[in-house]
Amino acid sequence: MAPIFRKEQKYIITEETYLRIQGMLEAVMEPDQYGVGGNYMVRSQYYDSITDADLKDNLDGVLEKRKIRVRIYSPDALSAKLEYKCKNGSDGIKYSIELTREEVMMMESHQYDFLLERQEELAKRLYVKMTEQVYFPKTIVEYERTAYTYPISDVRVTFDRNIRGTVNPYGIFEQEPFYIPLIRPDMGVLEVKYNDFFPSALKPLLESLDGVAESYSKYSMARLMVNG
Repeated sequence: MAPIFRKEQKYIITEETYLRIQGMLEAVMEPDQYGVGGNYMVRSQYYDSITDADLKDNLDGVLEKRKIRVRIYSPDALSAKLEYKCKNGSDGIKYSIELTREEVMMMESHQYDFLLERQEELAKRLYVKMTEQVYFPKTIVEYERTAYTYPISDVRVTFDRNIRGTVNPYGIFEQEPFYIPLIRPDMGVLEVKYNDFFPSALKPLLESLDGVAESYSKYSMARLMVNG
């Protein structure tokens, strides 16, 4: 099956605005199956090259962007996702493989040889990229997410609040890392993803938002605000 590139739109909105449209979301969409009522924690450890190639592409507004991260949903998790996210303008696609807790710790120690033993093509692809360009952890970002889904065009709407980044890019499984806020307490990021088209039943949702979609990278924000 050919990979599906999804459209992505992001809106920086206030918590008040989100609460205003939450009723619309709940009326036509289903809470995500993860978490409780679609609510759960997300923690991502971002990797970048020794020259910060991915960060520079983000900051320079390059059309094609790449991002490598390890993602967990609890510090007690026994597994994690190694994700490779590729974007071309507003089109994005995400590839992922599941890692054991032990493999994540090897990643943190810059030991990527285990990827060559994996059967997934993505593992070998990332091994080459991360060893040749000397990738290692650069920051950890955590936030609270509320997510809704809609079956037509596989629509997914998420609202991320309490977005924060760590000073120390290591220790993804730590219970209570030291965080620095990346956004005002009354603000959050609403993200809309879909496949071929945006269903007409959901268009009033976007029309109700104040402002237009904008570019926002949690990774870039963490590097600028936390790591300077």
